[in-house]
Amino acid sequence: MKIVSNKKWEKVNEKNSNLIKDWLILNGGVIDEKKTSQYESWRIKYSDATFTLYTKGTLFVTDSDDVSLLEAHRYVNSLLGSKFILPSKDFLIGFDETGKGEVFGHIILALVSIPQELFGELEDVIGVADTKVKHPVKYWDDVFRKIDSFKSKGLYYSFEKIPPWDIDKYNVNKIMDVTYQRMLLQLSGKLTNKTRVVLDDYGINDGLNRYLKYLSNKGVEIIKTTKADDKYLESRLASLVSKREQQKVFEAITKNPEFKIQGEDIGSGNAGDAKTLGWLKAWKKSGKSWPWFVKKSFSTIRLIDGLPDEKVKKQAPIVGEHLLSDDFRKRFESGELNVKSLSIKCPHCGAICKSIKIIFKDKDFFPESCCPSCKKEIKDAFSILRYYCGKILFDSNIIHTGFISKDLEGVKFLENFLLLLHPTVRKECDGKGGKIEMEKIGNFASIGRIKFEEIGSILDTNSLNNIERDESILLGAEENNAIIFTADKQVKGVAQAKGLFAIEL
Repeated sequence: MKIVSNKKWEKVNEKNSNLIKDWLILNGGVIDEKKTSQYESWRIKYSDATFTLYTKGTLFVTDSDDVSLLEAHRYVNSLLGSKFILPSKDFLIGFDETGKGEVFGHIILALVSIPQELFGELEDVIGVADTKVKHPVKYWDDVFRKIDSFKSKGLYYSFEKIPPWDIDKYNVNKIMDVTYQRMLLQLSGKLTNKTRVVLDDYGINDGLNRYLKYLSNKGVEIIKTTKADDKYLESRLASLVSKREQQKVFEAITKNPEFKIQGEDIGSGNAGDAKTLGWLKAWKKSGKSWPWFVKKSFSTIRLIDGLPDEKVKKQAPIVGEHLLSDDFRKRFESGELNVKSLSIKCPHCGAICKSIKIIFKDKDFFPESCCPSCKKEIKDAFSILRYYCGKILFDSNIIHTGFISKDLEGVKFLENFLLLLHPTVRKECDGKGGKIEMEKIGNFASIGRIKFEEIGSILDTNSLNNIERDESILLGAEENNAIIFTADKQVKGVAQAKGLFAIEL
């Protein structure tokens, strides 16, 4: 992809057509008499790009490696205006998602925040990039790199994922509500009367609607609309970020020989794609169980499995919502996300738990998450922690057990969490076993199964004694609003004393 993206303007009238044509020629453009179609009104070569006006009033310019072409873009914009609705606030926050319709992979939810002064530059940079148009992975990587280059100027983005097995089991719109609210809570400092928030109206439910109403009463401009990415630049940027993440995962699956079957690859993941359908039928014929990325509740898969073509009834409440303590639920709904308020209510004994314990049923790797009081299994505990918190800071003893990679290969408790690597943990795992486990975790992160991020510390980890070392890790969890994951009973106990939520192995 070139430095300056291609671009398109619609409904160009005769007056503006003549003004654009004259401006291009005055500034060095040359009329190209060789029209390639009867539907072209004129073509003008301008530097290494070509402007073409079509008879229906569409003006298209090809991409370019000449940054001076942006001046021509801005002149046309001054006449025709932006294709997106212009900024009405100082800060613009947009949401969008990718993957709801594909039979493969996660649903990727993305948030993008930009200061309004970047609006024009970003519109120029993304050009006609549209997730509804099929492109190779490299194209989406190039688009993402251009967007990512604006981080130093104030652009921010984040994304979350809903895995296939949760899509099969729960009401997706309700999961999206919780996830989008949590993503917004992480930007609470920007949610003022100077901010516009745009969401695609996918069927938002009461919980998120209440929070959006609360923000609206504070002066935040809230816009819920259909096809938001066609109208609002901030939502288009979010759609591009989510598309690139989805395609990165698809590429990793395609390259993995484990998922090759009779020479077929997975295709685009759309049920109407002949490649995808061919792969699904070949896999089914092989007698293997469906791999992790297949959404088994989709009608295409159900038909191949010989099941009735009927809508699958999803569970409610979502992801063990009933497990949340009343205090945490009230705080979350009123706009507060703090790991110190996170508690789970045991459905068996009624205890309000600031921790869960992982136990193993047998010698094989088959863990359960249990109440620390009655020791009974709490199903969906990790799901509720994933969607309402999403961050885990692990202790070095967790690395030495190899639990993380074993879990992601099997039970998948930790799927889609953001795993935080503390410098103290990194130092203590700088041995053969630790490096092997870190490499495995990195591999899962590279294919989008988890997010993996190294954090800093205000303490010098090289000079800490054992107590100070534990303190630095717990401080990291508190500063990053993360759950602490440890196999050390003392660390777990101190975490409880500090009000943190802990997972104990």
